[in-house]
Amino acid sequence: MSQRNVILEGVHNMFTRFGVKSITMDDIASKLTMSKKTIYQYFKDKDSLVNEYVKNFLDEQEREITAISKKSNDVIEEMVLCSDYLKKVVSNINPTVLFDLRKYHPTAFGIFVKHKEDFTISHLRELLRKGIKDGLFRKDINVEILAKMRIEQIEQGYNPDFFPVDKFNPAEVQFQIFEHFMYGICTLKGHETIYKYRPVNE
Repeated sequence: MSQRNVILEGVHNMFTRFGVKSITMDDIASKLTMSKKTIYQYFKDKDSLVNEYVKNFLDEQEREITAISKKSNDVIEEMVLCSDYLKKVVSNINPTVLFDLRKYHPTAFGIFVKHKEDFTISHLRELLRKGIKDGLFRKDINVEILAKMRIEQIEQGYNPDFFPVDKFNPAEVQFQIFEHFMYGICTLKGHETIYKYRPVNE
């Protein structure tokens, strides 16, 4: 593994566990047992390091979701599998990460927003349209509104002001929001399909 990738893997573990704001370049150097000078050979400052961290994190999510899409039998299975994947991701991420980016690293947050528009919301629109075509989702839903709403629901699930981590498990928050969303958009046929992947007694 290259030195650059060693640094990125190290900061990924630190940022996802402790948040972005609380981690300094000194902390990173100490954790990786290398000098700050070495880190600065690859990243000019913390901002550039955070930017790369976000890009890598989003690229990995996109690869996983694309792989899930290819192996799924229908849109409900795909959305259930994506939800399970995101639940695992969320369980390992400090909920403050997104809000640290928004407040302290606007460029990195911009990368996140662009990816959300270019990939996440676009992909969800396609799933909603396919679900309607297949008779799994209600014909009267507004795809544009619900695609954006779903993504905002996910983000709000990370909001420590709304769901403080000492009172709410982030993975459970995401699961409950997802279940509510799915049952709201499904037809009776869609509900039956959900039961196939999510048994009632689960």
